[in-house]
Amino acid sequence: MRKKADIAALRLPSAVRYSGAVLAVSVLLILNGCGAATKELAGKKDPTELYDNGTRSYQAQRYEESERNFKALMEDFPLSKYAVEAQLKLGDVYYGMERYEDANSYYTNFAALHPRHPKADYALFQKGMCNFKDVLSVDRDQTSTRKAIFALLDLISAHPGSAYAPRARELIAFLRNRLAERELYVARFYYKDKNYKGALGRLRDLLKSYPESSWTATALYYIGESYTRLGEKKLATDAYTTLISDFPDSPYAGDARKRLSEG
Repeated sequence: MRKKADIAALRLPSAVRYSGAVLAVSVLLILNGCGAATKELAGKKDPTELYDNGTRSYQAQRYEESERNFKALMEDFPLSKYAVEAQLKLGDVYYGMERYEDANSYYTNFAALHPRHPKADYALFQKGMCNFKDVLSVDRDQTSTRKAIFALLDLISAHPGSAYAPRARELIAFLRNRLAERELYVARFYYKDKNYKGALGRLRDLLKSYPESSWTATALYYIGESYTRLGEKKLATDAYTTLISDFPDSPYAGDARKRLSEG
């Protein structure tokens, strides 16, 4: 009887035996998993190597190879000090590939997530350049023109002392002149269609919104012409007189003088 009792005492409850089995299997799985993860990491390049390879590939214009390295760096080593730089570099890679929409996304995210980074001004400048590259001819939609201006204004506002600020100001002036030209293009379309009131609306918007543009003299001439055709002689005279006074060397100044002499 004693032997049976001893044997019974040595037996574990079924639940305990099951838990022990589960624990043993779990330990084996963890060990096997660690081994697999170690093997996987062992096959990966370290972040420094990925960054260097991506940079060299970019400089050699092997953009697809560079893209793979920088993406692997961001995905496999997101906490590495190189991951932030890789995000900006991917913008450069896509810019080099002329994939401006993709480049724009990376520059935008970089500038938003790292506004105090030493290269934040560069990211904003490149964001503007991505939109600048998509600027269409004057007879097409000018949404990209406006987006480029906004991005460059953001750069000047956030980083007025940036080395990119002077170039940004030059580009803004050019882009605003393009928007003025667009207004003139539409105004001329209305004018040719004998919709003189429509033409006057666009011309007045041009003078109000873009007074510094190179199209002011042209706008004044067409304002005078539109008023002339509407029978508004005094308003036409005011436009011609302003044109002659402010832009005496304009190609339209001679025509304006002729109009005034005709009464």
